[in-house]
Amino acid sequence: MEQKEIIEKIINNEPLYRSEELISWIRESEANRDEYIRYKNAWALLQQGREMSEKFIAEDFEAVKRKMKMPRRQFDFRQVMKYAAIIIFAIMSGYVLNSVVSSTGNQVVSMNEISVPYGNRSLIVLPDGSKAWLTNGSKISYPENFTGKTRDVTLTGEAFFTVAHNKEKPFFVNVGEHRVKVLGTEFSVVAYPDDDMVRVDLVSGKVQMDVKDQSGNYESYSLKPLHGLVLDKKSGNLKNNLKIPDGFFKYWQKGVYEFRDESFESLARKIERIYSVKIVFEDSHIGHNSFTGAFHIDSNIYTIIETFKRASRVPFDYSIEKDKIYIKHVN
Repeated sequence: MEQKEIIEKIINNEPLYRSEELISWIRESEANRDEYIRYKNAWALLQQGREMSEKFIAEDFEAVKRKMKMPRRQFDFRQVMKYAAIIIFAIMSGYVLNSVVSSTGNQVVSMNEISVPYGNRSLIVLPDGSKAWLTNGSKISYPENFTGKTRDVTLTGEAFFTVAHNKEKPFFVNVGEHRVKVLGTEFSVVAYPDDDMVRVDLVSGKVQMDVKDQSGNYESYSLKPLHGLVLDKKSGNLKNNLKIPDGFFKYWQKGVYEFRDESFESLARKIERIYSVKIVFEDSHIGHNSFTGAFHIDSNIYTIIETFKRASRVPFDYSIEKDKIYIKHVN
């Protein structure tokens, strides 16, 4: 297939399974599969508000035109901008989004996997128009199209979802062996692998948490709007009907994290994800010290640590070596 045809199918959101010609081309070689993935990834990222400026694309247009070996007169400039952007951006996008194209019998399934680096936030638009805001080293995977009876995504980390309503095709957020079932709503999920808990907070609509027991069956727990639940992954204990934290909306809408009587150890884990650093407590009891306050996730990490130092009831000092912050007790 020609490069132009491949890009046109991606830009027009043509499902992979509807194009036998494209499927055959992908199966011809590993190089073909990788090229399809590069362009598809680039276009997906361009739809997430990461578009390059028209000036930048226009400056590189001639190089792109030569790469495609297509005369200028065959293209409307606005359409050319799409081709230029997707080719140029493909070179830069690998660290954020990966795709997997696999075959099961005669069926070809294309999966997207988007990773958001620590200290970043990103809006992902899913195939059904649902939206997911990812933050702080989180990852989401989902199919190119929701073709089955359910809409399934897999989340590692934390995200805020606005799900398009579809009563006939429920939406599932899979978090490890558990899952959140949704019909159409706004809610958040926090599910980091190294945390002892999974938390779901519901803003509006209807969701339920399906917890898998030792026999492999699901036990379901419904949430009320403006309430949440917390699952302890180790003990299996679940707390339901918890009021949404006071700082919930400030965190997701403004990037302000509010905390009350939260341990330094717990806060350190959040700071590590936001600022891509490692906090090392040289004296473990300092981590048990609790704090009440707030910080903006765009603030300087060193300013935040200095603020904790001044507010701490237990005196401590800190030193910095590359991406590690060492905290120790001082008399």
